Amino acid sequence: MDIKTMTAEELLERRAAIATEVEAPEADLTALEEEVRAINAELEERKAAEAQKEEVRKAVADGAGEVMKKFNNNEERKMDKKEERAQLMDALAEYIKGNATVEQRALLTTGVSGGTVKVSNIVDDFIWTDWDKSPILSRIRKVYVKGNYSVGYEASATGAVKHTEGDMENPAEEVLTLGYINFIEQYYKKWITVSDTVLALKGEAFMDYLMDEFGHQLAIALENAVVAEIAASTLAAKVTNPIDNTAAMAGFAALSDEAVNPVVIISKATYAAIMNERATTGGKIEDPFNGMEVLFNRNVTGMLVGDLDGVVANFPDGEDFKFIIDDKSLAEHDMVKIVGKILGDIHLVRPNGFAVVTAA
Repeated sequence: MDIKTMTAEELLERRAAIATEVEAPEADLTALEEEVRAINAELEERKAAEAQKEEVRKAVADGAGEVMKKFNNNEERKMDKKEERAQLMDALAEYIKGNATVEQRALLTTGVSGGTVKVSNIVDDFIWTDWDKSPILSRIRKVYVKGNYSVGYEASATGAVKHTEGDMENPAEEVLTLGYINFIEQYYKKWITVSDTVLALKGEAFMDYLMDEFGHQLAIALENAVVAEIAASTLAAKVTNPIDNTAAMAGFAALSDEAVNPVVIISKATYAAIMNERATTGGKIEDPFNGMEVLFNRNVTGMLVGDLDGVVANFPDGEDFKFIIDDKSLAEHDMVKIVGKILGDIHLVRPNGFAVVTAA
């Protein structure tokens, strides 16, 4: 099919299918690479054309003169930006493979303090898109603190008291006990094996193949880490209750006042069981979750109820995603191992910011 006649959705589906086709022994990698480039160019052209149309419409509405001149200048700037991105993508792909030329390394380190390779500005488009799409990950807080990092919390404290003016008896002094959550750096990583033919892909075709897999799997690993931390945290309230249409409210009742935007995190199997019970029993209620948004993770046993703003992820090296290429250990199979990893740690930092509901 002519890509000019395909919809944007069809173009994206075709690009995703190519990532699978390149693994076939009989794959025509040159043709597939050219097709990926053509699809990417077509998508960029459509975005640029629509943006230009909107700018022309606005210029005409504002009564601006020399509209065509502005239009052409913007077109030239967009073409320059596309060419610059293509060069950066080629340089990054070769850097990851360990084959970057001196010129390509210089391109990646231009304007970077210390001359170190800064890949996150490009990789962000791939990796952190999956983060932003995740209903769980998009709600937690991210910080970027190097070295030892601790977060204090109020473990216990005496409350405020009423004191009448003129009363000579001093109110009792507050007794405050603080606790600390220590963040310890650890790697979240994913590795894949690819054929030599895939490694031969150039620029954006290689990066699309690599990052689609890493971005998705990294998001899953981090999301699983969030629910595991909540379930194991000593700061989470522990509630024993049947995992039925009363469980969400039992968890909600154990939350602190600081949990202002609580959600429910359960597996889809548990959700289905609760909704089926609601539909088939005489004691059904309108909404078993009382308006709280329900998020899903298959690793949750029982139910987690709380505010994800009370969860913090620290990335001491920022959001730089690091790669290691191993072309030796599987060389006899004509395969290359690629390891992707990011340094971080995740903790619940708010007492009773979550309740872990488990059956008796």
